Amino acid sequence: MLCPKCGKEMKNGFLCGRGYNYFLPEGEKAPKFLSNIILGKKPSVILAPDDFSTPFCHNWPKAFWCGDCKILLADYSELME
Repeated sequence: MLCPKCGKEMKNGFLCGRGYNYFLPEGEKAPKFLSNIILGKKPSVILAPDDFSTPFCHNWPKAFWCGDCKILLADYSELME
């Protein structure tokens, strides 16, 4: 997917949450325990906290991240009826 702001290719991944909200690139395994140190060792992007949190990986929405513009797009189409 192309970034709507700069037009560059965005990284594919997932919007994840379990006490922390973060973007995890596709192909990366989610850590069993979460902390800033553990997430900092992965190519993840820690996001501001909000009400979204789900403990199971299969429920995480697909997401796209533009590191240049700091834009995250999350696709909820498969999660909503």
